[in-house]
Amino acid sequence: MKVMVTGCAGFIGANLTEYLLDKGYEVVGVDNFNDYYDPKIKEFNISEFKDNPRFRLYRTDITNRDELEKVFQKNKIDAIVHFAAQSGVTLSLKIPALYVKDNVDGTHNLAEFASKHGVKNFIFASTCSIYGSSKPPCDETMDSDHPLSIYPASKKAGEVILYTYHENYDLQVTIFRFFNPLGPRLRPDMAVPKLVRAAEYGYPFTLYQGTGSERDYTYIGNMLDAIEAVLKNPQKYEIINLGNDKPISLQNLIDSVEKATKKKIKLVKGYRLGQMSVIFSDSSKAKKLVGFNPSVTLDQMIEKYYEWFKKQPEWYKKGEESWMA
Repeated sequence: MKVMVTGCAGFIGANLTEYLLDKGYEVVGVDNFNDYYDPKIKEFNISEFKDNPRFRLYRTDITNRDELEKVFQKNKIDAIVHFAAQSGVTLSLKIPALYVKDNVDGTHNLAEFASKHGVKNFIFASTCSIYGSSKPPCDETMDSDHPLSIYPASKKAGEVILYTYHENYDLQVTIFRFFNPLGPRLRPDMAVPKLVRAAEYGYPFTLYQGTGSERDYTYIGNMLDAIEAVLKNPQKYEIINLGNDKPISLQNLIDSVEKATKKKIKLVKGYRLGQMSVIFSDSSKAKKLVGFNPSVTLDQMIEKYYEWFKKQPEWYKKGEESWMA
């Protein structure tokens, strides 16, 4: 099977690409290597598999229609897993037009070319932040029409666009709403890499006032298994949560990192807009439909991440000041 993975140099995309190559799939990777975070990290993310003969990389932006369609013309794609997006709640409130362009227009381009070139199986990475102020645990039937920032709003728009392509062009669509994935290659602006670097190198870690005190951290390996289940058995049209169903406080997260690293973290206070207060999932639908099994505990996730982190080169481990902002 030949699978297109957009955003193949990002956190989840790179992990999925490596996972699929290890299982014998062919992967057509698409990524524009933008500077939302240091492109050097994205190059690092693909370094272990970029020369695999079953991997073909296109340094292409999904909003460039001409270049994107050439990828479809050159490859007989069996399925698409779409991760490419502008991420980040806070930044989306500062430059909303960029999020509409990349996340809405880009998703539409992929849906259009998938339909035109006979790709039937489309898997879309959406976000738990789409639930806005809904009271957790969040299940797929709950309100998702009132997101708190442009980023989840753009993901909601992508979901709706894909629904219309399912209805009108017989595109099989599975939308996974991800709840705080955790694992190797995690984006440097996320809490766990910041905490680990703070512990290892004495950087201060900012506790943002007014932000969420509880999150639903989920091991990425369990999520990749769920994605492969849909590659093997496409859904007609489904929205599926992928979460651990267990709310974890930021203090719990700090404690777990300190336990794994055996080092104390220096904490300072700050403020950030657009964050959800408490968010965690009801993933019973995923367990039923795709055999999802979020079996890894927080301490196990942190330990796995820390063991991976310690094996990385010093420039990556130490990071740069901008990564801690």
